[in-house]
Amino acid sequence: MPANPQAPLIFAWNARDHSTWHLVAALLLLMGGVAAFFFIFRVVQPVAQRQPVTPRHVISLDPGDPVALALIHRAQDRSFALLAEPDTLLTGEGRPLAFRPSFEGYQIKLRKQEPADITLRPRLLASMSSVLPPVPRRATGPVSEPPAATLRAIMSPALAKRGLASVVLEGIPLSQPTRVQFRVAVGSAGQVVTALPLGSTDEAGVMRQLHEAVRNLRFAPSEVRRLEWGEISFRWEAETRP
Repeated sequence: MPANPQAPLIFAWNARDHSTWHLVAALLLLMGGVAAFFFIFRVVQPVAQRQPVTPRHVISLDPGDPVALALIHRAQDRSFALLAEPDTLLTGEGRPLAFRPSFEGYQIKLRKQEPADITLRPRLLASMSSVLPPVPRRATGPVSEPPAATLRAIMSPALAKRGLASVVLEGIPLSQPTRVQFRVAVGSAGQVVTALPLGSTDEAGVMRQLHEAVRNLRFAPSEVRRLEWGEISFRWEAETRP
């Protein structure tokens, strides 16, 4: 069946594709840009200039010339150890001067003892004489005995409401009362259920007496609380005499 020339075709067989020439033109343009980039931003290594080197010359100085002789003498003054003659170095004439202290060879001798002045001067004051006026003795009164002190257990406010604010403990020699403290639990009947020491002293016997005294404390019964906690501390108080 012949194809209809007016009907639309799926593939444009008659149209010529010029994309290859566009790609070639773009490639040439890109290569030109890269070449221009390398030409503009090329790295030019600086050429190091060689410094002119002055050759060293050996100048022979003639001692007969006054100017050359003065130059030789100046060089010998500055470095006489380097320009000394070999014979003088062997004999030691060209060596620098050695330091010799002024006390070298001095012999230590005792000085002559000068006679002491034995003239006796009269002494105005004797060794046992008193210079100060007599001081009257201070009147001393009878020494009063220190007031007796008692050890007292101080209850916390929670325990003070149960009828005991402080209790006197007799026969317990507590030396450091501020270090000892007990936390106690009081039952509803007023008995001490638990006594826990919060601070202790170094004396084990005193701690046992304090623990026994705290356990024997009795407070007022309470029907509201079955168990109430509080703290007990200790202090010494002087007894007031009438």
